Amino acid sequence: MALYLTTPKRRYRRAWEQFTQELGKDHTRIFVLFEEKKAYWQFLRKWKNFHTGRHLPRGAVPVTEYFLMEEGRPKILGVVNICHRITEDMLATDGHIYYAVAPSERRKGYATQQLRLALDICREMGIGPVLVTCDRDNIASAKVIQNNGGVLEDERMSGDGRVFQRYWITL
Repeated sequence: MALYLTTPKRRYRRAWEQFTQELGKDHTRIFVLFEEKKAYWQFLRKWKNFHTGRHLPRGAVPVTEYFLMEEGRPKILGVVNICHRITEDMLATDGHIYYAVAPSERRKGYATQQLRLALDICREMGIGPVLVTCDRDNIASAKVIQNNGGVLEDERMSGDGRVFQRYWITL
């Protein structure tokens, strides 16, 4: 079956709730658009604002979130956020792309394919080169980035003491 990225739609409410529940506490650090205890319709409104760049909090940049889906399957396998641009502050430990795969769907190659599809969208949007970061101890994510052409530039420490690796991908 074919994998594809799609924007959130009303019909994905149940799948989104299951995905965020399965992801657990990880989602609060990974996804700009997620807020604990928000209803799906509130998420959709926030998604639209970030996608269009309207009504954003001070210092925020436009972001589009996509769901990784598989043809014929009603489950969200992963989620990827693409920042339309990044600020000077974001250059330190953030990047253009954030992604996660549902824990039950990991180690199946979905993250590599999800990042490849996200890079195709970045190319269409005129974003490039693309900065993607991961925790230094997240070896699986580093391999995903490297498998998509990521070249390690350096490591930096975030405000909370975590060490991030910064990879650049030329499109």
